Amino acid sequence: MKTNTKFLFVSLAMILGLNPIFQAQTVTIGKQVWMTKNLDVSTFRNGDPIPEAKTNEAWKAAGENKQPAWCYYDNDPKNGTKYGKLYNWYAVNDPRGLAPAGYHIPTDAEWTVLTDYLGGEDVAGKKMKSTSGWDSYTTGGSKTCPNCKDWNAEYRKKVPCHTCKDTRSVPAPTVTHSGNGSNSSGFSGLPCGNRLSYGSFDYIGKTGDCWSSTENSTFYAESRGLSSDDGSVHGYGDDKEKGLSVRCLRD
Repeated sequence: MKTNTKFLFVSLAMILGLNPIFQAQTVTIGKQVWMTKNLDVSTFRNGDPIPEAKTNEAWKAAGENKQPAWCYYDNDPKNGTKYGKLYNWYAVNDPRGLAPAGYHIPTDAEWTVLTDYLGGEDVAGKKMKSTSGWDSYTTGGSKTCPNCKDWNAEYRKKVPCHTCKDTRSVPAPTVTHSGNGSNSSGFSGLPCGNRLSYGSFDYIGKTGDCWSSTENSTFYAESRGLSSDDGSVHGYGDDKEKGLSVRCLRD
């Protein structure tokens, strides 16, 4: 009789309480094993459903009542296929467990272990961002006036600058830069945007923010963010009512 190895693998994973899909989508970075996609579950680990908040009112109410909620960016399932779901921090912190069995939501310290391994927060972002999907950005348009840039404040009061007409800047060419990363880490960070506490969506294509499990204060929790306009990783104390992505770390 022919053995169905795929069936056996899935069955064994279910017996162990693991999700075979998540098992396949990981990358080892240093001594950590990270999922390579944002979390996209609609139930807690025990099977209880996580409420979906489609309207601004429902999202705001969930946050104000400190209740877990998730959504797709712009409430569009197509965005979920690409970016996963956005969760408020009350879903992250729920005792029923948001992460699948065998994984957990990383602490702020565990995020720091990742960025330190990749060279520090100033450079880790480029290594973590995907190679496509991020918005481009421009620099230039103006620059410091070369004629008066070295004048001290006292001299500026006495002598007008005829080059910049005392505006202290002059026109300069604009340069367009790619916002994409190298993804040399294999983390595959995506510009999934976020949902604000009152329900509006913002920054898709520009930012990719993920929760940590670390509480900052009564109203804030720590997160890590990638941005299209630089190669760093930003640490934030974010409003617990916001909707951010989640990346899981293997136990």
